[in-house]
Amino acid sequence: MTDLRACFVGDSFVAGIGDDSGLGWVGRVVADARGRGADLSPYNLGIRRDTSADIVRRAESEIAPRLSAGDRSAVVLAFGTNDLVLDLPLASTLHNAGLLIETSKAAGRTVLFVSPPPGVNPLVRARLPAVSEGLAGLCSDLETPYLDLAAVVADWSVWRDQAALGDGAHPNAEGYCLVAGAFSAWAPWRDWLMV
Repeated sequence: MTDLRACFVGDSFVAGIGDDSGLGWVGRVVADARGRGADLSPYNLGIRRDTSADIVRRAESEIAPRLSAGDRSAVVLAFGTNDLVLDLPLASTLHNAGLLIETSKAAGRTVLFVSPPPGVNPLVRARLPAVSEGLAGLCSDLETPYLDLAAVVADWSVWRDQAALGDGAHPNAEGYCLVAGAFSAWAPWRDWLMV
């Protein structure tokens, strides 16, 4: 059986903050992959409040030892919300994303990118389209699959309702199920799993 290893790198949405089950979207994606017969070793490298700059500083030292011995490795990047909240310039977000993509590709890893989810915060919602468009363009230029969640999830009302009941930003289980379902069905992920 092929030893598949994947690092999911990002912020609190990768970590699954707010999900009472503790699974977040990453845990559900892993359960789905294993249910399909994939021998997947997952590593959740999500840290609450991390910006793209924070992720650049830590990513390679966390990724390299976890993926070094696998038969096939992937890095799933998912961040951007904290860049919006903290008003980082779009150019900085794109520069940092480019560094992360290029570093992982140079190491022979498959790289996949997931857009930030739509936020509850009006500022985040207003600025998100420009960030998503910028990240999509960068990923296209770097030949990296990009999952635009706004394009594949039709109704975010559960996410927003649950976030409003919680800390104002993070949903509970049903909200994370939206992202997990979209990611698990995404062709680049399914092709990498090859199951």
